[in-house]
Amino acid sequence: MSRTRTLSDDTVLNRAISVFWQNGYAGTSMRDLTRATELSTAALYHRFTDKDGMFVQALRRYADDGLVERLARLSASADPLGAIGDFLNELVAMSLADPQHRGCLLVNTALDGAAMSNAARDLVRARLGEVEVFFAQRLECALTAGALDPATDIAANATALLGTVFAIRVMARLDPNPQRLRILADHAIASLPKPQKLKSKGRSR
Repeated sequence: MSRTRTLSDDTVLNRAISVFWQNGYAGTSMRDLTRATELSTAALYHRFTDKDGMFVQALRRYADDGLVERLARLSASADPLGAIGDFLNELVAMSLADPQHRGCLLVNTALDGAAMSNAARDLVRARLGEVEVFFAQRLECALTAGALDPATDIAANATALLGTVFAIRVMARLDPNPQRLRILADHAIASLPKPQKLKSKGRSR
C-alpha cells in the first residue's frame, strides 16, 4: 500500500502515456499498465475507474504537455504565416527526434479504429480541433494583414493544414525521411493563396 500512496497521479500518467503511445489503446493490456506503473490492477481501477478512464486522462495529460504552451507561444507571434510555418517545422523536428518513430498519440488514436469510449474520441477530436482553430486564427490575422488573397477560404485552408499535420505524423512513422517531411511542411505554406499583387511581382521577376 505504501507504494500506491507514494506514486503521484502525474507519475502514473506519465508511465501510462509511454505504454499507450508505444502500443496503442487496443494493444495495451492492464498487465502492461500494472507493470509500467508498478501499481496493482485494483489500485489503477481505484484511481481511474477502468482502462478507458486511464486512457482519457493520459490523452489529456499528453495534449496539455504537448500543445498548450506551443499554441500559446506561436499565437503570440507577430507573423501569422510564420507561426504556422514554425508549428509545422517544429512538428517535423519532434517527429525526427523520436528514435522509436511513435508519431503523435492523438493522431495515432484518431487512426486506431479500436473500440473506446465516446469520452476518449471526443477528447481527441477537441484537442486536434484546437490545432485547427489555431490555424484558422493565424490565417485570419494573415488575411487582415494583407498576406493572403482576400478570397481565401479560411475554414478550408485550416482543415487542409490539419491534414498536413496528420500527413507529417503518419509519414514520420512509416518513413522518417527529413527531406520528405519538410517538403510536406513547405508545400502546405506555399499552397496558401497569396494576394494578386504578390503573384504579379513573382511573375515579373
